[in-house]
This record gives sequence, C-alpha cells and structure tokens, in this order.
Amino acid sequence: MKLRFTGSSTIPARSVWCLGRNYAEHAVELGNPVEAMPLVFQKGLNALVPLEGTLILPRGKGKVHYETELVLTILRTSTGPRISGIGVGLDLTLRELQQELKMEGKPWALAKSFDGAGILSHFAPLSTFPDLGDIDFSMTLNDELKQSGNTGQMLLPVDEIMAYMATFTALDTGDVIFTGTPKGIGELNSGDEVTLFLSNQKMGSIQFA
Repeated sequence: MKLRFTGSSTIPARSVWCLGRNYAEHAVELGNPVEAMPLVFQKGLNALVPLEGTLILPRGKGKVHYETELVLTILRTSTGPRISGIGVGLDLTLRELQQELKMEGKPWALAKSFDGAGILSHFAPLSTFPDLGDIDFSMTLNDELKQSGNTGQMLLPVDEIMAYMATFTALDTGDVIFTGTPKGIGELNSGDEVTLFLSNQKMGSIQFA
C-alpha cells in the first residue's frame, strides 16, 4: 500500500508497528494490567487499506472489534528518522480469536493481521500539530460518537514513542506506528459506516459489508 499525505504525495509502506495498552482506561476495559511500557506487536502490510470505499468483514471468525488510533509515519533524513506525518486509523481485531490465542499462550497474528485489519487515513504534516501532547482524535459509528482520545492520555507520549521503538528496530521511511486506542472499543457489523476525525477535521469514512 502507498501511504498518502496531504496533497498528492505518496510513499510505499515499509512496516507496521502497533502499541497496545497505551491508554490506561482501555487496558482496564479489557481486563488487562496497566503497565509501565506498552505492549508492541506488528501487522503485515497485507492488513493495510485506505480509509475509503467498502471493506468486507471476515465471515465466521467471531466478533470484529474496532480500535481507533492516532497513527505516525516515519521519514529517515540525513540526521536520522523523524515523524513525517500524523494520521488516524482503525486497528481491527478478531476479539474472540485473540482471547483464545492469549489463553493458549500463542501469538495474536491471526487476530490482528488479517486482510483489511489496518485502516489508514491520509497523513497530515507534522507542522500541522504545534503540541504533540495535545492532539484530539475520534470516530463515529453510523454518525454516533463512539471513541475519542487525546495524546495527553497516552502512557508513552508521542515524543517518546520513536526513542522507545528505536531501541528495538532501525526506523526508516515508510514505517507506520499505530499508537494505541482509548476506551470505547466495540463491535463492527455489516452495514456500518465509520468516520474518523483528527484535530476536529474529518479524515474520511469507510463502509463495512
């Protein structure tokens, strides 16, 4: 998938990193511990789709939950990697399968990296956001507000995420980081429409079938 930026520029996606349990209230709503550092997992590039059109939900796999997240993308410069854009996305989860895999001590990949499990808006330039510690984002489901968050609620703040990730991987151009979801996750059904907002700006909508 090509990552889209405000205007007409695009770059190829390189890898997809995801932070889990980066909002205390979301950890609590799923019965998970609130830890000092977030959990980290990956999605395959196959999971990425744009925030537009229609997406067919998996059939016969149990409940599909939405998780609305602020998303970062990276650009490597002569002085090293930096955040080049900020967007918003949906981390889709096969919740029942995830719980089964967790109970069996197995990885979550099947529950988190199916086709379409990572929905992305376009990215706005970093310069659009004067304070990384105060960025609002939200989602509506069929025009009803279901999730809203602010980067000030993150356990690991935006300006520390890159440094943390850099201790494990050399971040490069086209890397994408889903930064975790606030409370309010829920189930998607055929016929639903989700709209995502970033700093009160509509970033796009997607239909589910």
